[in-house]
Amino acid sequence: MKINFKRLLLVTPVAIALSTGWKADGKALSSQKQDTITSGQNLIVGKPLPVFELQRADGKSIKLSSVKGKVVLVDFWASWCMPCRAAIPHLKALYKQYHAKGFEIVSISIDQNSKAWKNAMLKEAMPWEQGIDRYEDGKDASVMMNALGIQSVPFAIVLDAEGNVVLINPTASDIDIQLKKIFNS
Repeated sequence: MKINFKRLLLVTPVAIALSTGWKADGKALSSQKQDTITSGQNLIVGKPLPVFELQRADGKSIKLSSVKGKVVLVDFWASWCMPCRAAIPHLKALYKQYHAKGFEIVSISIDQNSKAWKNAMLKEAMPWEQGIDRYEDGKDASVMMNALGIQSVPFAIVLDAEGNVVLINPTASDIDIQLKKIFNS
């Protein structure tokens, strides 16, 4: 595959700016970046996520039900997504701070190249559950992204201990506030 580096250099700053919540006028988007989901999908605050099963790097499966009873951050990411990779140190800090209190992270890669995904996992050394989503023939988005109406990564969903959606694509500070509220009260 031949890479057009001139085009990549033009597109990358725009993609980073949009994914971090900035509009062309230089003003920040709202804390809930609702522009990255479509309405009428299976992603609703107060409701559980649809049941899903993903493949781990070792070939075994992972289900969201395996973390039932914990507050969970579901993190959609990809090895090629620089804003996703830039968010990992913050996720590691949250995991270290709250894991013993009942916080879990489940990262879902949308990589189509499982080797790139596995290499990125090794490099980032994320200590939480990892799964890779699959693609159906002819689809541009992964199965879970299609089911939830997610249009871009990074994308996060925070679930309460009962498995219900609390936050949809929150900012890092929104996640911090929510976890403080849950675990430090």
